Amino acid sequence: MKRTKTAVLLVCIMGAFLWMAPGCSSDPNVEGAKLDLRNRDFDRALENIAEALARNPDNAEALELKGQILQTQSAETSDPAEYMGIIYEMLDAYDAAMAADPGLENSVSRSRIMAYADVFRKGIQAFNRASENPDEFEVAAEYFGLASEIMPDSSGPYVNQGFALLNVGMEDDAIAPLEMAIEKGDSQKNTFLFLGDVYNRQGNTDKAMEVFGQAAELYPEDADIQSQLLNLYVQTGRAEEAMAEYRAAVDQDPNNEMLLYNYGSLLLEAEQFDEAIHYLGRATEVSPDYANAYYNLGAAYINKAVILAEHISGMDDALREERDNLEADEISARETEMDVLAEERRTLFSSAIPHLETAKDLVEADGIDPTSVCQALYTSYVQTNQMDMVETVADCAGYGN
Repeated sequence: MKRTKTAVLLVCIMGAFLWMAPGCSSDPNVEGAKLDLRNRDFDRALENIAEALARNPDNAEALELKGQILQTQSAETSDPAEYMGIIYEMLDAYDAAMAADPGLENSVSRSRIMAYADVFRKGIQAFNRASENPDEFEVAAEYFGLASEIMPDSSGPYVNQGFALLNVGMEDDAIAPLEMAIEKGDSQKNTFLFLGDVYNRQGNTDKAMEVFGQAAELYPEDADIQSQLLNLYVQTGRAEEAMAEYRAAVDQDPNNEMLLYNYGSLLLEAEQFDEAIHYLGRATEVSPDYANAYYNLGAAYINKAVILAEHISGMDDALREERDNLEADEISARETEMDVLAEERRTLFSSAIPHLETAKDLVEADGIDPTSVCQALYTSYVQTNQMDMVETVADCAGYGN
């Protein structure tokens, strides 16, 4: 799998903050902690809070202030492990404050949002640093995991954590956050593609089919997703089922280029070349700039020619073995039949060429690597004895000197 180099779902980052609960407290240690926080003496502030909580463990004001002290202290901590330890302690303090006084929900929620923004930002920074130091992917994954604990209903941390884990090859660990990202509403194409690919490579084709099926519902026109889904149908021996579904869909919507392409591609995979040529040809008529349809149309002609060539080779082998036992007219009849089939083979290769040439022009115009198209063209030119054209595609086919 290729690395995904960009983290997603950036959040706005709130500015630095320093705040304290308003009003005066009846607890002198809480008041002392507020003063210590103003002076940024975090150790002394936490000592005062500890004394206040020793007297009253349910002191909601002290618990919230403890969270605020830790949150402010975290901004001055550069070590990732130390920073995350402080944030976890902060979360415990805020949870305890809420449990002691549910009326603090609004102020605690604001504090958690600010903490989430800071943790998420650190995750993005670590992810970006990983382009120079891959070890940072694991750091990024930890930050995003922490962000998801702060705001568990946000999809952003989950998807970014999944991508970070994939980049260090931790596929098993990446599944849960990618699944959770989708559950929380993430609808990005790559989330489905990466998750489905992981399931498929692990041999869990049922889950892969489920994921790609979800993606196909969201992106019915996307060629990458449709290709993955079609490959799974073939891989799991369900090609006939898929062809029946696509045939019914094509009958209902006969001018849908994606349906025509998918159905034609399945027919091509099943070596039903004449039908594949028909439906892929229709796809190019409906959408004249559909590069994949032109390529597969050319491939249908080539694959049919290759099968025919294998048949001719078998006939030739049989003739050599049986020649001594055949009459002259029988030998002549077989040779004539092979000549006719050889001309049909040449015609098939010739028929592939214009479609492949169009595919090459389209993919090059889109800045896509044309190697596979050029290789198919190279073969077709050779088989039709167009050696001058062979030279024009040798380099892009990877066969140049």
